Amino acid sequence: MVTEFGKELRKLRLDLGITLFEMAKEIGVSSSFLSSVETGKKPVPHELLDDLARCYNLAQQTKTRLTELADKTRKEVRIKLAEIDASGTELATAFARNFSTLTDDQKQQIQAILNRKES
Repeated sequence: MVTEFGKELRKLRLDLGITLFEMAKEIGVSSSFLSSVETGKKPVPHELLDDLARCYNLAQQTKTRLTELADKTRKEVRIKLAEIDASGTELATAFARNFSTLTDDQKQQIQAILNRKES
């Protein structure tokens, strides 16, 4: 799932008229890493924003927008539903729909179940 940050980064790249490979090379990362950030498969490292601003002399408004989107992306949790079975998909979507209404006690109960599973 492409994040808002990924969409904005791709737009920046296209506006600059450069390929993903060229941008990756200029900021000192691999093209596969940059692609993973752009598609939301990897988190946005803080240094990436500084490298982009330095390499492309970004306007403050652009850097601020990218920073806000990166911060938003870092606060998201993603589950690849295509990689789990139907019951897992149903559980994940039910959990997401109801998370904000869970009581502290219910959250502790769920955490206890998950902690037992890790042991």
